[in-house]
Amino acid sequence: MAISSEQLIAVVRSMISIEAASNWARLRRTPSTYTWRCLDHLVSLSPSHQEALHAAFADRAPILLGLEAPPAKWGDPSLVKFYEEVLQVPSRHVSARLLRGMAAAKRVDGPSGLFSDLPDTFVQKADSINPTTASQIRKEVKGQFKEHFGASAENMGAGNWLYRGNSSNRQFSVLIDYGGMGDQLRYWVQISDSATGIRTKTLCYEMLLGVGLGHWDFVTADTLPNDITLLSDFIQELVNLPATLAALSSA
Repeated sequence: MAISSEQLIAVVRSMISIEAASNWARLRRTPSTYTWRCLDHLVSLSPSHQEALHAAFADRAPILLGLEAPPAKWGDPSLVKFYEEVLQVPSRHVSARLLRGMAAAKRVDGPSGLFSDLPDTFVQKADSINPTTASQIRKEVKGQFKEHFGASAENMGAGNWLYRGNSSNRQFSVLIDYGGMGDQLRYWVQISDSATGIRTKTLCYEMLLGVGLGHWDFVTADTLPNDITLLSDFIQELVNLPATLAALSSA
């Protein structure tokens, strides 16, 4: 069965439209300050500008899902400009580790310290964080992935773990790096579907929709179970794509 790039773009465009219609409510639950920054900047733009960016995000889908080879020079000027602005526009979002470190430095260094001007609201937010550890995150991921996908877990070393799972008789893998200095986890979904031609090695849900990289840096002990449930939902959406496209092709 042949899956066209146009069909794939239409499916991803629909996914973006559904998320945008809720004001990106589900993506805002992603514990990633970069995703939050992308969304803050995106919704600050005019409706017509947002629509144009939604289309540009979806247009990348054939390359991200392996239906088309990336061009020698891959970069839509409108997207390059958008992501540059995301990093340049001042933001209130700071990773959990950095926020707690800034608050601690303010206390230790006092009025002459680097973070002496840190607002009290930031300090209060830092103090409210119930931190979690990489081992606690791994334990939650292992349990939920086993329950949802029957996934096995393999330690690849250097903080990387590979999970092999199954959903609706489709095999897939998820590589998660827990060893980042700032990020608490980075995930990549790996799919190989001969029927549709979809092949991915470094795909994440946020990347497909244009508003993140799958780098999570605000997981806390209080949010951990819900965060990993959300991660499982994102993975399920990606794993379902071949079946969605196959159904369109046979309709």
